[in-house]
Amino acid sequence: MRNAVVFLAGFGLAAAALPAAATITVLNQWHLGEADAGASAGGAGAAATVDSVGSFNLNKVGAPVYASDVPPRIGSMLSMAFNGTTDEYMNTSGVASTLTDNFGIEVWVKSNGNTSGNAAIAYNGNTSNAGWGIYRGGANYGFLYGGITLTTPTPISPQWTELALVRDSGTTRFYVNGAPVYAGAVGPNPPSGGVGIGGNPLSSGFELFDGKIDEVRIFSFAPGAFSAGDLNLPALAPTPVLGLRALGLLALGLCGLGWLGLRRRISG
Repeated sequence: MRNAVVFLAGFGLAAAALPAAATITVLNQWHLGEADAGASAGGAGAAATVDSVGSFNLNKVGAPVYASDVPPRIGSMLSMAFNGTTDEYMNTSGVASTLTDNFGIEVWVKSNGNTSGNAAIAYNGNTSNAGWGIYRGGANYGFLYGGITLTTPTPISPQWTELALVRDSGTTRFYVNGAPVYAGAVGPNPPSGGVGIGGNPLSSGFELFDGKIDEVRIFSFAPGAFSAGDLNLPALAPTPVLGLRALGLLALGLCGLGWLGLRRRISG
């Protein structure tokens, strides 16, 4: 009986921890390592880093290097280290997405502490007048809508940080580690230009990021369907919460154990 109760309680815990189904459609994903042929920690970045979903590969500029220092809990094995002076990946042939609403772009990033000027972390469009992306502005992280606004609501960090820019039904939100730190009605100009990771998408050697970047994603969703749980940010192990059925079974089991104990006392 005791073993059965433990099994049933464990079953209830496992069921309670199941994640909800995703509501986003990933359009582009740059793993910055795992999808690149021959990638290894300490090795030179590939000539092109692979978009494993949308086939919008980005070309190497400078000498970015694969690193074994990776974000926690997401299963990544490699990240990309950029030196802030020569390194980036870019594609000037067009944009990965032309969306202006119901889209998101997210990235894991780890700063080396450089706060000089501005740096493009992941951008889709033309930073001067079009598109959208995630930026470092001085000592803060934030987002840029080219030609409209550079908004930097959160300090940079020497720790791995998940950043996401999401526009849903006319509202722009910026998330840090899954928590919204900005919300407003400002929106972007239609994207045109190119795509850059670690630097300006159209001008090599300009607005270069000093640090590590990993797991860049662009995604879309139906209006109102996005939730922070759709971000690439697996939760820490949740505090166990038993379902009602499991609680009922557990109570019955405990009652049964108590009855057996009482019988033994009477019999003794």
